[in-house]
Amino acid sequence: MKEQAEKAFKEMLEISTDVDKAVLFAGDEVVESNFSESLQGTMVKKAHELAAAGAGRAVDMGSAPLTQMVVETKGGMVFLVREPEDGGMGILATAKKDSRIGLVFYDMKTCIRDAQEADESAFEEEDVVVEAVETDVEPEVEA
Repeated sequence: MKEQAEKAFKEMLEISTDVDKAVLFAGDEVVESNFSESLQGTMVKKAHELAAAGAGRAVDMGSAPLTQMVVETKGGMVFLVREPEDGGMGILATAKKDSRIGLVFYDMKTCIRDAQEADESAFEEEDVVVEAVETDVEPEVEA
């Protein structure tokens, strides 16, 4: 998963020229980031705080669970895209002022999807190996 997540993250940064810094996370774990190592944990914590604030507001409004958020500041924009379930993947990103919001959200969601596809294929391979061990059959794993 790590290689595919790294690839998806790098592609997002190359394509989304508005994004400056970002952290891809799953639960409390940093999956990929271009923030300094000393800030990565703090940024994931801030992502969870933003998500909690947004989720509370969504409940107050009677709307669907929060999956994306943008905050505009004097210095730029902060984007959050996340899966609503606990432990799901998410990305917190900083971007320049007047960023193209729809494109940034699209690129962030694509990154999460691509990173998850790698995760799912790893589970599928693991299932094939476990099944083969249980039945004493040589596993067939596609490259």
